[in-house]
Amino acid sequence: MKHEFRVSGMRCSSCELLVKEALEELEGVTLAEASSRDGLVAVAFDPEMTGLETIRVVIEQQGFRVQD
Repeated sequence: MKHEFRVSGMRCSSCELLVKEALEELEGVTLAEASSRDGLVAVAFDPEMTGLETIRVVIEQQGFRVQD
């Protein structure tokens, strides 16, 4: 499954890397890409191993806000 999150607060490539690395540590996440320019985080994951809410929490734990 793939999903894009609108994320505010990412300002640079370090922010992108922080989010990407945190998400890639989640079991079931196969790909994570973050764009500070577009304010987007794209995640490919196995929904039997992790879910949208877990991914949202991990992004927010890095200090960014996921917009609904």
